Amino acid sequence: MRRITGIKVLAGLTACAAIVGLALSQAADDDRKPAQANVADAMRRAAIALLDSLEPELRKQATFDLKDEERKKWSNLPATMFERKGVSFGEMSAAQRVLAHHLIQSPLSSQGYLKAAGIMRVDEILKEAAARTRPGAASMFGQDKYWIGIFGDPTAGEAWGWQLDGHHLALNFTVVGDEIAVTPAFLGSDPAEVRGNLDSGFYALAKEDARGRALFESLDQRQQAKALLEGDTPRDVIAGPGRAERLTKITGLPAAGMTERQRQLLTYLLHEYLGNLEPELAKAHAARIHDAGIDKVHFSWAGTKANKPYYYRIHGPTILIEFDNSYPPGQKQGLINHIHTVWRDTDRDYGEDLLRKHYETSPHHENSE
Repeated sequence: MRRITGIKVLAGLTACAAIVGLALSQAADDDRKPAQANVADAMRRAAIALLDSLEPELRKQATFDLKDEERKKWSNLPATMFERKGVSFGEMSAAQRVLAHHLIQSPLSSQGYLKAAGIMRVDEILKEAAARTRPGAASMFGQDKYWIGIFGDPTAGEAWGWQLDGHHLALNFTVVGDEIAVTPAFLGSDPAEVRGNLDSGFYALAKEDARGRALFESLDQRQQAKALLEGDTPRDVIAGPGRAERLTKITGLPAAGMTERQRQLLTYLLHEYLGNLEPELAKAHAARIHDAGIDKVHFSWAGTKANKPYYYRIHGPTILIEFDNSYPPGQKQGLINHIHTVWRDTDRDYGEDLLRKHYETSPHHENSE
């Protein structure tokens, strides 16, 4: 296989990205801000509408200081295994739930929103199944057990953010000026593909699964050896909730070592995650990957036995994505049908780099210190 230079890697990825609607362009940061501002304004208006609809006690419950430690306290576990704060869908009226969904929709593409809503629907399926097998027991699951928290004041013109947190779904958005941080983002599903009822065949994260497998299967023997991780196949994502620092070393097969077709497959896989966002946000974060060096993005894999767990990772200077498909919770055998994914930005989780610059340059914050 001939080796491709970084410039050719970028050219191939840019061409492929254009097909799927992501411009891995060389636009300057200043050119990206106005487009993000439209999404930031939509989020701000949706958050204010939701807060204004809440009764005083629920509004107090839903709001936190931007620096509150609760912002980093999220989990993929069911409600009875992890205590969450904020206002839950179960506490909202029907009209308030509509406004909550407007907030969820505001930074997401239709693809991303339907995945999020689909994950919540799968939790309702789990609730229905649990009611049949454990009648009378308190439910761990359900669409009512997802919480929204607003961090900071979206009306004040200052930095703020919001979080959606529940079983297998955690979204975190931070707005600083006209820029938006979109990570960490956790999407999972158990079952990954629904079986045995009217929803059979529903598969919220089907493309994350299929595109990852397609990329690994496209690699030749030498490339697979480079991509394969040492040791046992991870049974979960490694950089999950509270574990951001677990993965710092970039390993695997770099994009520079892939064929043109394989780079297309990598681009399609990246798009499956970035494409969950509104196009303006997706383009801005694709540009961050480009600016840091697309040829430095690596793909790694674990799990080569049929009907056994498998895992992949996309890791570059600004991006970390993990995916695993494993056994049902608490089991060491059975159907491989339980997916976790996490997307982290190595500099921008919770908007940390944006907030650092904001606090360093804002006269208001300088005078308050």
